[in-house]
Amino acid sequence: MDSVHKDNEVKYTESPKYQCLEFLRKNSVELYLAYCGREICEAGHTYGPAARKEYLLHYVVSGKGTFTANGNTRELSAHDAFLIMPEETTVYRADMETPWSYVWVAFDGIRAYECLEHAGFSDSQRVVRFEQEEKLTACVDAMLAAHQLTYANDLVRQSQLTLFLANIIREYQSTHVSREPFTEYHQQEYVDYAVAYIEQNYHKDIKVNDMCSYIGITRSYLTKIFKQILHVSPYEYLLGVRMNKASLLLQDTTLPVKQIAEMVGYKDALVFSKAFKQKIGISPKVFRASSGTLVLSDTKNA
Repeated sequence: MDSVHKDNEVKYTESPKYQCLEFLRKNSVELYLAYCGREICEAGHTYGPAARKEYLLHYVVSGKGTFTANGNTRELSAHDAFLIMPEETTVYRADMETPWSYVWVAFDGIRAYECLEHAGFSDSQRVVRFEQEEKLTACVDAMLAAHQLTYANDLVRQSQLTLFLANIIREYQSTHVSREPFTEYHQQEYVDYAVAYIEQNYHKDIKVNDMCSYIGITRSYLTKIFKQILHVSPYEYLLGVRMNKASLLLQDTTLPVKQIAEMVGYKDALVFSKAFKQKIGISPKVFRASSGTLVLSDTKNA
């Protein structure tokens, strides 16, 4: 091990039982990888007391050991992950009979703690179990493989860190969270996503279930927040956008009704005419012949 390190040098160490990539440059204020590695520990191998500057997450691949933080000692085994907070002094020790092997990632940034919270970690909860060993170790191996200093490798390491965190968040949310799983974003954000999706795709044969799948939430939840924020259902909003676009085309062009129907997402002109009359109160042909101005209320609130 080198005794002196220069600030502008990245260090990569590799031996049969130990790999580590460290002193990586900070490439994002939101979330960045500081170092990572994997080790097959010797019996009784101990690290600490020591403190780090970043969040450090170990994932136990096999064997057993103990982790001590805040005066509490936990016995850990394969598939347990333990978190060390920045500037926190901890000790962890491999078992004497079945010493553990593990991988680790150290990271920081303004979104770091938020990511960890979504994966079940907190100041009081430092150990969470994750079963998807292959996915998590593959991410770390990909980071280590991208140790050469190139711009492309910077992106690889960043993407693998993001994927690692996404994997543990997804598993935790699916196995531990019994509450409504869609409150991690503000309701307005989901509505904004849905409204943008409608504006970009109203001319296609889309359904409410399509926008739910795109966003990743249930239909009942999307309906609930649409009514709370926009005071209409997602279907009513989609219908309003389509009829608004259709009314403009009927007023400003001489295109056939059948073609206008297709331009606002209807394959069948009769279905379009029925929906238009139900929404507007008159048929497309009568509307075209009239000179009134249509004002629809199904628009996003300011």
